[in-house]
Amino acid sequence: MSQYYCPFCSSQYQFHINRSDGVLICGQCGDPLIKKPLVNPRRFFGLFLVFAFLAPLVIMILILIKDFDKDKIPTNSSSLVVLKLDKWLPN
Repeated sequence: MSQYYCPFCSSQYQFHINRSDGVLICGQCGDPLIKKPLVNPRRFFGLFLVFAFLAPLVIMILILIKDFDKDKIPTNSSSLVVLKLDKWLPN
């Protein structure tokens, strides 16, 4: 349900009344209520900024989790041979 508000009265003390013709009016001052938009430009811009600042953090966490799952196996075969020889050769 969309929200209505009176631009002249405090939001803490507002109550709404239906007139006989079906129009919502403010119970304090009697002025017609104004429909509050669901998404206004300020809210949209704020959500965009939140996602812009949180996206790198989420990407870093996902990459970190992916790195923990991988085993660190050297891809160079010569370094693998050197590592195996070091284990078996006496000092």
